[in-house]
Amino acid sequence: MSRLRARLLAPLALMLCYFALAGAAIALTRLSGGVALLWVATAPLLAMLVGRKPRRWAPLIAAAAIGSLLASFCFSAIWQIAPILGVANMAEAVIGALLIRRWHGTAAPLASPQSIIVFIAAAGLLAPAVSGLPAAAAVSLWLDLPFGKVWFDWLIGHGLGSLIVTPIVLLALHREPERSIPRHRLVEGAGLALLVGIVTAAVFAQHTFPLLFVTALPVMIATMHLGRAGASLGIVIVALVGGAFTLMGSGPMMLIAQSAAVRLQFFQLFLGVEFLLALPVAAVLSQRSALMRALSESEARYRLFADTATDAMFTLDPDGTIRFASPAVRELAMYEPEALVGTNALTLVIADDRARVQEAHRQALAHPDRSFRVEYRSRRADGEEAWFETNTRAVADPDGVIVSVVSVVRDLSDRKQREHELERAATTDPLTGLLNRRAFQRAGADMMALARRGTPSTLAILDLDHFKRVNDEHGHAAGDAALLMLADLLRDSLRPYDAIGRLGGEEFAILLHGLDLAAARPVCERLCRALAARSFAVPGGERSVTMSIGLAELCSGVTLDVVFDGADQALYRAKRAGRNRVEETADFIS
Repeated sequence: MSRLRARLLAPLALMLCYFALAGAAIALTRLSGGVALLWVATAPLLAMLVGRKPRRWAPLIAAAAIGSLLASFCFSAIWQIAPILGVANMAEAVIGALLIRRWHGTAAPLASPQSIIVFIAAAGLLAPAVSGLPAAAAVSLWLDLPFGKVWFDWLIGHGLGSLIVTPIVLLALHREPERSIPRHRLVEGAGLALLVGIVTAAVFAQHTFPLLFVTALPVMIATMHLGRAGASLGIVIVALVGGAFTLMGSGPMMLIAQSAAVRLQFFQLFLGVEFLLALPVAAVLSQRSALMRALSESEARYRLFADTATDAMFTLDPDGTIRFASPAVRELAMYEPEALVGTNALTLVIADDRARVQEAHRQALAHPDRSFRVEYRSRRADGEEAWFETNTRAVADPDGVIVSVVSVVRDLSDRKQREHELERAATTDPLTGLLNRRAFQRAGADMMALARRGTPSTLAILDLDHFKRVNDEHGHAAGDAALLMLADLLRDSLRPYDAIGRLGGEEFAILLHGLDLAAARPVCERLCRALAARSFAVPGGERSVTMSIGLAELCSGVTLDVVFDGADQALYRAKRAGRNRVEETADFIS
């Protein structure tokens, strides 16, 4: 029962409202003998149709049609054509609502400059122009009046009436009753209403000077402070106060040397223009207010994320100066965020990596629609060097000018450590820690490229003498000890840039950078003597081993495989010649 009552209440209220507004318009503004010169009855129906789906329009249209017919029968001298005028009135609201919904959708009406343009075109021009055609035809035939004048009076009266009153009704229908209005806003609204009333009374209390423009100032002030509500409130006060003075024969309208009907139309035009000046301002302020709320919410989310995230967040000026650093900087790099503000972010980067970081920054400035990632080394506040990753993106204003750069910084130290360990595992021999065969061959390829450009290098292949006998007599643990002893000897005796590898079993290899055969041979002979002088533990005592070495120089005109074969052949000759010695291969067959 309550649901049925609620469904009937809106149409009933609309019927009564339409009857009252239509009756007042017919009784007070039908000054030219044709149609009413000020018609605002369509505004409530139009506002209600815009906010509802078309399938729910029928009860509202029927209720408004009844109100229109009753008003015509009660107040109009041409009640005989009331059905035609009633159909035209309903058509005006339906056409306006359909056009607004089609062009603007179901978004909040009059909330943007674009929606205001749609509203003016639909409700103020096209709908009254189309609906006025049958109405003007009926009135002109019934009263023998010029069709053009009747149609023009309909267009002006209905169009301006909808433009002035519909926004007020829309504002009332789309209010948020659950939100209480602060007391200071009520006081502010009352003060602004009083200001508009006083200024309007002062303007319309005289008819010596055309001071209509003066009322725009308090209306605009009300709009700036209260938005669309201020614009609506201001126009209502101007209409009531100015209309009362005009009906009493006072005010700037009296300066128009025309009939009362023309003065009324001009007053209506004045109200419409003043309202349409205030509405775009109110719409822009509404959009700005919504944008500020969205920005505040975004800022709150950003601050919450920045305060709780483990990654550090920075906001930089386009030149790289830090404007904001999140609290995560303390855990990430041991800096206090406030201490970094005002410094250039590039100064925190290791010198060797600055060019790469600077290039990523330049790319971000050039392409604000994309994010850029860069890895680099930086020093923490305690001086420790660490790896970091930055994802950076530039922020541009509506004109495309870069105003800031936002960066998210992540610590890569653990990942780099894991990568280093994986790389080391992939390139080193697990027993000795020397390069494995694949990594040693890559080093050989690099040195071969240098040899082709004139830098000499020599390959030495080493093999422990009688290594199988060590394993057979003392076990594999003793064999491993012998291998480790040789690996330690090579690491201790050779230069950091010489490559040392274990090719497999007891076979090792050395790349002696910058040494030709003549210079490499004495180095290898010293290694043989040094190994023979060392010993390693075996069950029941100690034992020593010797090694044989084959040498081949890296040179242009041959491949690395040929050099390896040459060194292997030299190694076999050393074995056959009695072991514990160095042999070399000087010539290759390509």
